[in-house]
Parts: sequence; structure tokens; C-alpha cells
Amino acid sequence: MLIQLCYASRRVERDYDLLQDLSDILAQARSFNEAHQIYGVLYYAEGVYFQCLEGEKSALESLFANIAKDPRHTDIHRFKDHMIDQIHFSQWSMKYVNQHGKVRQFFEKQGLSRFLPHQLDETGIHDFLKLLLKMQQADEKSHPKKGLNHRGYQNFF
Repeated sequence: MLIQLCYASRRVERDYDLLQDLSDILAQARSFNEAHQIYGVLYYAEGVYFQCLEGEKSALESLFANIAKDPRHTDIHRFKDHMIDQIHFSQWSMKYVNQHGKVRQFFEKQGLSRFLPHQLDETGIHDFLKLLLKMQQADEKSHPKKGLNHRGYQNFF
């Protein structure tokens, strides 16, 4: 059974810097997710992670149990899971979407003065995911191909 599992958590401030934490999370997630056919998106702003994962329920439950034990996360809020017919993030073993003014505007329209995804209701989560997908699709169209023959903008993540 395919499900969509989304959660928000606060970053635990430690001796490591933010870029190192994000880099480590993304490297681990991409490797694990690819091996287990898990797909997802990660957004980070203002000390808060938001992640949405899609895949087989058993694989996601196991992964979420590990995330809940991860010392980089605290105040974890898991949203209601949803059964899905298809994977929406099929191109992303774990996509990191950079901070963007459109996200700030989205939360302001929700009556929130900052990035507080754990305060969104189901409709708000759905709309936020649509925004992340739309932003990523626009970003992919606006940047040239990367690689040896197509040297263009290279994002850190």
C-alpha cells in the first residue's frame, strides 16, 4: 500500500553547522530512499524542517521510526498519512527545495508570520506541497542542464 507521510520538526542546534546537517540528511536520505523506493521533498527554513515522503507503508514506517530517533530533530509533528494511488515525487529520492519568498508569502496568506508548517491543516499541507512541486518545476525549466557539457548554475544541494 502506497502512502504519503509528512512531518515537521525543529532543528536541534548542535556544534555542527546547518549546511553540514542538511548535507548529511540529504546524503543519507537519497541513498536509503533510492534503495527502498521512497521518494520525497525536504524544505528547511527558520529552524524548522518539513519533509514529505511517499512509498510503501512498511518502508515509510521504518524510516519514520529512525527519523524520530535522529538527534537532529525535536518537536516532531507527524501529519495524517494519506493513501495514494501514485507517487507524486517519482523523480526525487529526496529533493531539497531552497528557501524561497513564495513560501514566506504562502505562510503569510495562512495568517502565519513565519515558517510554521506544523500549524497547517490538511488543506494547507496539500496546498504547500503543490507549491513546492510548482516551484521545483519552474526551477528546473529556468536552469540550464548541468554537467561537463552544460556548465551552468550549480546549487549546493
